Amino acid sequence: MERFYLPISNGKISYLERKGDYPVIFLHGLGGSSNNWLKLANYFPGHIRMIMPDLCGHGRTDVPLVNFTIAEQIQAMREFITGLGLQKFSLAGNSYGGWVSMRFCISGGKPENLILVDSAGINPTVGEEAQENAEKFVQRVMKMNPRNNVEYIRNFVRVNATGNEKVTTEELGSIKSRTLIVWGQKDRLIPVRYAEELHMNIKGSKLEIIESAGHTPHSTNPEELGPIINSFLK
Repeated sequence: MERFYLPISNGKISYLERKGDYPVIFLHGLGGSSNNWLKLANYFPGHIRMIMPDLCGHGRTDVPLVNFTIAEQIQAMREFITGLGLQKFSLAGNSYGGWVSMRFCISGGKPENLILVDSAGINPTVGEEAQENAEKFVQRVMKMNPRNNVEYIRNFVRVNATGNEKVTTEELGSIKSRTLIVWGQKDRLIPVRYAEELHMNIKGSKLEIIESAGHTPHSTNPEELGPIINSFLK
């Protein structure tokens, strides 16, 4: 696994990569980083090219954000994918990264496969809760990854509270990529009922539940998540 930096129009995107033939891009959750996916590497065959960027406002990526919107993340990902010269690829996202992944597809992106792991996007956001709950969430995120900029995380929470970029039922129906939805049965942040709603509205999607997992099965249950994704990609 090596770290690289790819320049786009307004900065550089930092990403980890494991060489292989078929590219799969993995997008982490809010406050996370590319490192969040590392445990999965042991459960993928060698032909899978794992590409794990730090989203804008996270990790070592130095792309400045103006409005802290999903749309800005998508534009950066478009430039990132173009810069890598990818034509055929799959896209996986957890939580906030799943939200970005869905919006990427809805806005015209065309990954062959879309993999949603405990994805945000249709559920009430933390920012919609009472201000004190939102701040508790911010502090919890900071404890998980001290490299985060606390004001950046507050701005993400604030902007996502508007609901302007939430994914609607009609938009879910427009997703054309072959879709896998994986959820932890014990997810307390985004309960499993949202997995069922996604499955019901994304045509032809496949749903897998990991009984012992919570919100981040790629971290807690990689030995179960890895084979599920492998089977789907085959």
